[in-house]
Amino acid sequence: MQKIDYLDKKQHGSAEFPVEYYYVNSTHPRYRMAFHWHNEWELLRVMEGELSLTLDEEQHLIKKGDIVLIPGETLHGGEPMDCVYECLVFDLYGLFGKTEAAKTHLRPFFCMDFVPTRFFTEEDKAPADVLDIFSNASGSPCLSLETLSAIANLFSWLIKEGRYQKASDESRWSSRIKPVLEYIEAHYNEELSLDILAGVIGMNARYFCKIFYSLTHTTPMNYVNSYRIEQATFLLEFTDLSITQIATDCGFWESGYFTKVFKKYKGTTPQRHRLALRAERLKSKER
Repeated sequence: MQKIDYLDKKQHGSAEFPVEYYYVNSTHPRYRMAFHWHNEWELLRVMEGELSLTLDEEQHLIKKGDIVLIPGETLHGGEPMDCVYECLVFDLYGLFGKTEAAKTHLRPFFCMDFVPTRFFTEEDKAPADVLDIFSNASGSPCLSLETLSAIANLFSWLIKEGRYQKASDESRWSSRIKPVLEYIEAHYNEELSLDILAGVIGMNARYFCKIFYSLTHTTPMNYVNSYRIEQATFLLEFTDLSITQIATDCGFWESGYFTKVFKKYKGTTPQRHRLALRAERLKSKER
């Protein structure tokens, strides 16, 4: 088991078994779910607290016990509130694309022609196999067999129960701002402004700000700062770089301002957060 690192282009699992389990709590350096997408599908379950989850243009409050099925290429991000959540990321085509009998039924999902039911509450659960996926992910000796069976049963249930709809032909603005998110990921340690970000997709800055907010429920520059702080949190835990160096590496040209922004997002100073993260990691190793 490993914790999620949200590197969208990383391989989840192996080529032979493209499935990966992730566990995220408040001590994780990427606790805030920055907006991202990947080709793989994702099952997410909230174990404690609540998660304000945005999928494409829509925002949802996900509570303890709720499960979300996120199709591949879906722009998504989340704001946890005293939340612990777990994810299973899997390549649907990689698992079943070479099995003709399964491919016949799953092709509309491979091609994104069908959009499945995305939300399952405790009152409206998919088959018990969904919960089995998460429980088995933590170390079953037959993990690959049981996971394959559970995912197959889930999609079989979706099809038999008609828990899907045809995808809309309407273009989504989310696809328009993906290049901006990629640009921020590549240049977060450089000077960024609203005009620069709007220029990535050739849009008027004012209109871009409006579109960005409608999709992510935050402003472009607030998103930039949030992304920078998540990168800084990772460096605080896993490197011995000084606070000043981390501030510079993450696009903050003045360490005092970095500390101010960090405290806004994390509720504590960078140094205290570093000590707390390392203490938690030490406890985990001792367990």
